[in-house]
Amino acid sequence: MKFARILTPALALAVAIASAVVAQPEARPIYPASSDTVSYAELDKLPDWRGIWQPNIGRIGGDAPLLLGEYKTHYEAERAKVAANPFYEIPEGTSNCNTDGMPTMMTMPYSLEFLFTPGKIVINQEALMMVRRVFTDGRELPTPDELDPNYYGYSVGRWEGDTLIIDTIGTKPGQRLGEPGITNSDALTINERIYLDPENKDIMHLDFTFEDPNVLAQPWHRTHTFRRDRTWDILEYVCDENDRHPVDAQGQTQADF
Repeated sequence: MKFARILTPALALAVAIASAVVAQPEARPIYPASSDTVSYAELDKLPDWRGIWQPNIGRIGGDAPLLLGEYKTHYEAERAKVAANPFYEIPEGTSNCNTDGMPTMMTMPYSLEFLFTPGKIVINQEALMMVRRVFTDGRELPTPDELDPNYYGYSVGRWEGDTLIIDTIGTKPGQRLGEPGITNSDALTINERIYLDPENKDIMHLDFTFEDPNVLAQPWHRTHTFRRDRTWDILEYVCDENDRHPVDAQGQTQADF
């Protein structure tokens, strides 16, 4: 004969409390960027980056990438196709409206906007209305097991004088790295130094350093500049409303008039 187990009221209460304790999620920290105790007055100490920043197309500096293995083979093959046919478009995705992610969003031929709040900088890219967040509240980069790879990665920044230094990890592998035909692996780290020109405060400098042991034999440096316009605003850019150009089996965008 089987007997049902009967719990006394006291024992039942103890079991319920123990279950609640086990199920209780670990408390998450409230970083300064989301705290109700920080002061907006601190923002007055930061440099004036207001307005809209337009990239100076064609004025890219830095060194040449030293690529490794399959990444080098793929890049050289794609560049050979471009040399043979200037109209050839290097395939980088299957959707015309797929977001470009990092680092490409920072150097597209559309406007950038920087919004400062205590402990956080939000960067708006007009193209595809991309948004990126840089945490400046002193938090550390996540560990590899905490990472959730995504288009823009995870970015933390700090100020050294009037220069913003940003470190980014966790970008999705296979995105454009620096120029068409080069993509990143999951080991990419991006360092940015952003600052105003000392001679002309309406010129902004963005200096990149890319490190990816699977793709690059050594760190790759690139420099970009932007010009400020205080009269412009970011415009709405909804690619999906006009995503009518199909992509063929070779990844080439085809005009469909």
